[in-house]
Amino acid sequence: MGFKIFSIIFILCGLFVMWFAVFGKKKEIKEFGTGIPTSIIDFIVMTIYMLFPPFIRRIILFALGLAISIGFTYVLLFI
Repeated sequence: MGFKIFSIIFILCGLFVMWFAVFGKKKEIKEFGTGIPTSIIDFIVMTIYMLFPPFIRRIILFALGLAISIGFTYVLLFI
């Protein structure tokens, strides 16, 4: 039961990220990912993300939301 609730919450988070990528304002998209990196991998990913134009950032965010939704749908249905 815990996995199902956990999966549903993350599916909704993935759908929100996809919605944000499509309907979010340009300023919000640009600020999405700003923060303090906690590791070298975070630093590298944030630097690459900041170098992309907003259109590519939207595609990346949409793909991230889609991956989260598909992954946790798999967990919900098959585990």
